[in-house]
Amino acid sequence: MKLNSNFDIKVRSFRDADKPQVIKLINSILKNEFSISKDAYSDFDINNINDVYGGKRDLFLVAVTGSSVVGTIAIKEDDKNSALLRRVFVAPEFRGIGLGKKLIVKAIEFCENNNYSVINFCSTDKMQAANELCKKNGFKRRACMTLGVNKLLKFTRRIRNNKR
Repeated sequence: MKLNSNFDIKVRSFRDADKPQVIKLINSILKNEFSISKDAYSDFDINNINDVYGGKRDLFLVAVTGSSVVGTIAIKEDDKNSALLRRVFVAPEFRGIGLGKKLIVKAIEFCENNNYSVINFCSTDKMQAANELCKKNGFKRRACMTLGVNKLLKFTRRIRNNKR
């Protein structure tokens, strides 16, 4: 998959040295684009990436250009058959060049290779770019629940080429 840009962007597994940039990227997007303060959501997972995403069937990827983290995506085992897609973030200046697609394709391939039969993604109606990215890559909206002024959404993607 080729990105439509002049940037040399690589997608690779998270390294400890990435942690400050991962936290900064995610917190910045949540605060600036969704007006979500750091206190309004749990950041336990991004403060403990190796522990939370360190299982055999877990994954945390970063997209980097040079030494800068410009995107993230994660897979967390939910149960034997299902995975949770999490932390789908791309820096604003790197959107629209295919980076989100590249990240989600890598996450789906990981799920296929690890014998998951379904991937779930939970979001809000405010996170339109991530929701659209998921829909374009085979996820179907399965549930919607109103919570205050927000709508919580659940998307699901079945893995067809399951190796079981």
